[in-house]
Amino acid sequence: MKSYLPRAARNYLEQLRRALDFLSEQERKQVLEQTREEIHRLPDRGRRKRELISMLGEPAARARKFERTEPEDLEVRSGKHFLTRILAWPIFALALLTVIVVLFAPPQQALIGTQGLDQFLSPGQGWLADLEEAIGSQLIWLAFIPVIFSLLPLWLNGALGQIFQILGAVAMSAVCLGGGILPMYFIPVTLLLWAQVFTPMLMMRGSMARPGPGWLVAAAVLLVACIGLATYQGMASFAGPQWLVLAPAAVLVVLAGLLPTRWKAAHIALVAAGLLVMAAGFIAALPSTYNAVLLWPWLAGGLSFALAHLAVAAGMWHERARKLLALF
Repeated sequence: MKSYLPRAARNYLEQLRRALDFLSEQERKQVLEQTREEIHRLPDRGRRKRELISMLGEPAARARKFERTEPEDLEVRSGKHFLTRILAWPIFALALLTVIVVLFAPPQQALIGTQGLDQFLSPGQGWLADLEEAIGSQLIWLAFIPVIFSLLPLWLNGALGQIFQILGAVAMSAVCLGGGILPMYFIPVTLLLWAQVFTPMLMMRGSMARPGPGWLVAAAVLLVACIGLATYQGMASFAGPQWLVLAPAAVLVVLAGLLPTRWKAAHIALVAAGLLVMAAGFIAALPSTYNAVLLWPWLAGGLSFALAHLAVAAGMWHERARKLLALF
């Protein structure tokens, strides 16, 4: 025979029973029996409502702890939205920065040499030069393509959103191959646009999916190589003290080398360092400072920002998935 419970405890159990109407009868009985045992262990066995609420919580709140959530639904729908959201806004921010640089940076073409890699940046080559002759200054509207396409996935779902993502990435890839110095500024944001296409698909392969060590090592090696190339090219035309180029490059290389460690603080530091290098490059490019070539610090900082952001996003996805799986 069940032990007698005070009226406050009986009322609490009745309210809990009604709040558990989403469970089957058998499941409801198990929850009520478990709660009854907890009440018996209370000092006053639930004589006071205040004591019951303090120890067990409100009946409705306690009932919500037993609600079932479909794991697959969380993993696929909200998971993809989560990835899209954490990718879209930083891409949008970088796209806006790129537009600002393209519109307001000091003229750079006269600073580009004719030897080595610089010869590929000379004007008059590629389809963009032909397009500029045809439409003139209207060509600048191409800079707004990544701004628009970076946010479209937030409002366009399904196949239509995927199509627009691919179109945006393809369009910016064509711009990057258009010839001259101007398209080169779009390389970092184009990389992120392609990442916006493929990252959700790769991460959604499994609830705990994240880049393996091989991917991270390859990304670190490529990033260090790009930083080294940009540093070499930047120093060749920089009129100021060489340490102003070497010091930021060394910081980027060290942080890039930490990419495979999955250390979140290092990834965030690389994001911040990339932005600072881009800002410093813009300042150094002003005629009132060193009149330096902006492209090289922009590429070093922008690529660092892009890869570090992808590492941060992957870590956030893995952490979210781990916490979700812990609920079941």
